[in-house]
Amino acid sequence: MISVSSQHKLFQETYERLWPQVYQYAYYRLQSKEEAEEISQEVFRKVFQQVKKGNIEEEKIRAYIFAALRNTIYDTWRQKGRSPKIVELDQVSEKNTFTSENQKIEENMMVREALKKLPEVYQQVVVWRIVEGYPLQEVAERLGKPVGTVKSLQFRGVKKLKEILEEGGYFNG
Repeated sequence: MISVSSQHKLFQETYERLWPQVYQYAYYRLQSKEEAEEISQEVFRKVFQQVKKGNIEEEKIRAYIFAALRNTIYDTWRQKGRSPKIVELDQVSEKNTFTSENQKIEENMMVREALKKLPEVYQQVVVWRIVEGYPLQEVAERLGKPVGTVKSLQFRGVKKLKEILEEGGYFNG
């Protein structure tokens, strides 16, 4: 068991290092700054309690945080009787009149909608690896899975995403 001062130091360092990533993922999933902040704070509160009890090994704290984050987001959705928000195309600013820019927005929205149709584990891997650009090792740590499994999930997720886009007539080839 680590000392109280070491526990606080571990928590503080972890908080400073991971807060931006935790908040960013929560915001991506919830599409609300307030909810993302609330959920992120709740996750770190839970983690701190577990660190104080000595229930989390230092090398596994990152995986624990992201597992707690996913579970807390799911709990929030269940409590509110909702599923992930999808930004509607008509919510995008109409001030932008450039056709190519509008086309990019439409394509972005189609991909977001298609992403929401992926099974959760594929969705997480595709978002973290491709959208957010995290390295394989980091995604593997977040999910608590081997790197080889993450590679496989990414391949299958991209393949499934392509199928969804093709079925919707958004992608041919």
